[in-house]
Amino acid sequence: MNPELQRNLWLEASPFRLALILGLLLLVFSATSIAPRGLMTTPGTALALYWFFAVLWGTRSAALSVVAEIRERTWDGQKLSAIGPWEMVWGKLFGSTAANWFGALLCLAVLLATGGSGLLYGLILLAMGVFAQAVALLSSLVLIRRNTGNWRLDAFLCQVAGIGAAFSYYSLWSSIPALQRSGTQSISWWGYDFNLTGFHLVSLLLFLAWALIGCWRAMRAELRFANGPYVWLAYLFYIAVYSAGFQSWIGQRLHIPPGFHPATSKLVYAGITLLASTYSMVFLEPKDPVRLRWLSEQVRSGRPYQAFLALDAWMLSYAATIATGLLLAAIWAANGSDFSLTVLAVLGFLTRDVAIFVLMRGRAGGRGDFAALAILGALYLLCPMILSGLHMQGVIFLFLPAQPATLNLVAAWLQAGAVTVLALHSTGLINRSRG
Repeated sequence: MNPELQRNLWLEASPFRLALILGLLLLVFSATSIAPRGLMTTPGTALALYWFFAVLWGTRSAALSVVAEIRERTWDGQKLSAIGPWEMVWGKLFGSTAANWFGALLCLAVLLATGGSGLLYGLILLAMGVFAQAVALLSSLVLIRRNTGNWRLDAFLCQVAGIGAAFSYYSLWSSIPALQRSGTQSISWWGYDFNLTGFHLVSLLLFLAWALIGCWRAMRAELRFANGPYVWLAYLFYIAVYSAGFQSWIGQRLHIPPGFHPATSKLVYAGITLLASTYSMVFLEPKDPVRLRWLSEQVRSGRPYQAFLALDAWMLSYAATIATGLLLAAIWAANGSDFSLTVLAVLGFLTRDVAIFVLMRGRAGGRGDFAALAILGALYLLCPMILSGLHMQGVIFLFLPAQPATLNLVAAWLQAGAVTVLALHSTGLINRSRG
């Protein structure tokens, strides 16, 4: 048996705790069976308690599975053990939440037995609970690499991430009956019609699989195993294809005029998804100056493939976004469209923003990411608001994508170049004495 799973079962699923949960549930369901019909129902109570055990409490337990080890100073000893990353993930994910799942599965059994819900609904709830806990664990492993030291806040933020993932999916799932009543029986994805229920279930299982893979890769990094770039590139390809497939369906629902060729529109959706991935990862991942200098040294020494194998996720996301944007700009330029200039300007502002994160990380250390967020907030919100108040909307192009497109493009890349040079200086990639 997985030793980490066994250890967590001993710690979390003690007979006393399980008996306490069982006794509490027996009392609650006994009360619902004799309560007035309009006050509470057994299926409704079972669903609420399932959310409590699997999502609210379960995400907390998953988020604390590693954070608590660090706080109690036992994590370094575990990292030196012979337990591999995959065994560690399973042991933490399902061992630390064993008591939660004991209560959640009892509630799920009562819900299916008394609510008339089918096995498909039970599978949805079960997968959603695992997905929420996996997101919470993944978030905690990502924040551990940032080494903020605010473990209580980090655990809370990871719990919120898991709850948000579950709530987002469940809200989409709950909207299916409303869509069906409005006449929508299927969803169009890449030109093919799929059953709403089946498509949502498959999507949940796929994202659950990616969340588990993410936990495995994050645990590998925490245990000092090398992660190659190919899994992250596969994930970027997946989310780009997944989001691009909704182009026609979203356009019909939001009544967006066609305007562009369908293939170009799909590329826009993929680019927006990759853009969001770049911003999220450049904020979450550490931008270690030592690592950046090592990557530069590998390239200068004629070992670019070794540098490629060691690229961080934010670097790969940035490269994928740039490649997609350049392709989109080339297509529009060939068609004589001015949108090509706007796309190139967006890429310039993206480069500026990524360089700001690297610069602030080099200057302010662990707090640099929040300083970078404050700077971006000033550039994208405060400055345009001040200029609008002064009736100077004509110079907003200096801060964000706007018209005129040509000046916007020049301003974006001038800022990108200047901030990039500063970032390279701060990380030591450019010799200060030669600056």
